Amino acid sequence: MNAESLKTPISRFISRSTSNADKCCSPCLKIPASPLLTTLGYGTGVNVYLVERSPRKGHHRSPWALKKINKSIDRNKVYSKRLENEADILKSLDHPNIVGFRALLRSSDGTPCLALEDGQKCLFSIIEERIEDDLGIFPSSNITKVASNIASALCYLHYCKGLLHGDMKSANILIKGDFDIAKLCDFGVSVELDENMTAPSNKYVGTDSWSSKEALDKGAVVSHKSDMYAYGLTLFEMLTLDMPHFNFPHEDDFDTDEDYNDACAEIETTAASRYGTRPSLPDRQYGKDYHKMIEVFFVCCDEDPAMRPSTAQVKNLLAVEIQRTLTFE
Repeated sequence: MNAESLKTPISRFISRSTSNADKCCSPCLKIPASPLLTTLGYGTGVNVYLVERSPRKGHHRSPWALKKINKSIDRNKVYSKRLENEADILKSLDHPNIVGFRALLRSSDGTPCLALEDGQKCLFSIIEERIEDDLGIFPSSNITKVASNIASALCYLHYCKGLLHGDMKSANILIKGDFDIAKLCDFGVSVELDENMTAPSNKYVGTDSWSSKEALDKGAVVSHKSDMYAYGLTLFEMLTLDMPHFNFPHEDDFDTDEDYNDACAEIETTAASRYGTRPSLPDRQYGKDYHKMIEVFFVCCDEDPAMRPSTAQVKNLLAVEIQRTLTFE
């Protein structure tokens, strides 16, 4: 699998091993030595670390997540610009379901380091853990909570800030506690929306497997409904534990590694033809408590953006659904 083309690590594993600190940040934040610096994960062009901050005047200080440009591309101006753009956007945002901005710092060579609220763990890695532990799909209450929180965040972005997130997927959702709250993150490729809630598709970066048909067509126009397509696929991830359009077989089903690799290569070859479509749910029985989330997934992933709901509509729908669930508990 070409991880760069997907812009999401294919391995869902997030290393918890400690890392020797690079003393590269400006004096306003000195990177502590291992074991106070822990690797949380990585994305396209960046690594993410957890920074445990020393108490100040006897008071505990919450940890920060630190995004740094990957050493192998630390001279790449594209990724530096994205990090700076993300900092500018985050400074202007104030919403409980959007990760909090803390500081924009500079390393000794001038590359930016973005300090953020610690979001604890991304949904992408939690999905991987459920696969590894053979736990099956998420409880419907977890899916509903994430769906509601992220719809609220996107509604704020679209209608209050005039922004298209531009890379909606499980890797860009942070989960705190036992699904106590979900927060949207990674705004490095966000796009400004005009008064018609649209933008040229050539400004949309996204991730192909989560991108709508109009986002994949560089001559088309994207809109807030493009985020809704990817939002629907994020629900698909929680409903299936699969990446959209990449339903890889299990290694144990093959006699040799070569046979398994050949099967994966064939899936990769044909996956691109399915981008922008609505993937099929697996042939399994979903209880009634999943039906509302399946309906939201289904309508959000319509190939016609005019048929997709807005974030405001989904937000209001889920508020009613959550209240109904609480009433019957």
